[in-house]
Amino acid sequence: VMGIDTEKVYAFTFSLNSAICGAAGAIIVMVWVIQPFYGIAYSIRAFVIVTAAGLGNLPGVIAAGLGIGALEQYGAHIFGIGYQQAIAVLLLLLVLLIRLIQQRRNRQVLK
Repeated sequence: VMGIDTEKVYAFTFSLNSAICGAAGAIIVMVWVIQPFYGIAYSIRAFVIVTAAGLGNLPGVIAAGLGIGALEQYGAHIFGIGYQQAIAVLLLLLVLLIRLIQQRRNRQVLK
């Protein structure tokens, strides 16, 4: 592996990946209607998962993702598919409320 310029290899693979993604996007646009807000549901779920697990905690993120996915499916089965996104937001509010209560318990007064 001596003599291989890793910076050039990295730049080449990045540009090749960009070209492939651009071509795939151009082909998909010809077949389906694409709107800019299609990914917002996934962004909200990802934010809920990372907030619940904490940053830098990979096992926690995996567990939180599986747990939130199971709760969403269970809630969609009980309440209906229309409430699936609302369940994710309610879980976010619940996690933030629990963390706020935990922080208030751990506060100490400086003397």
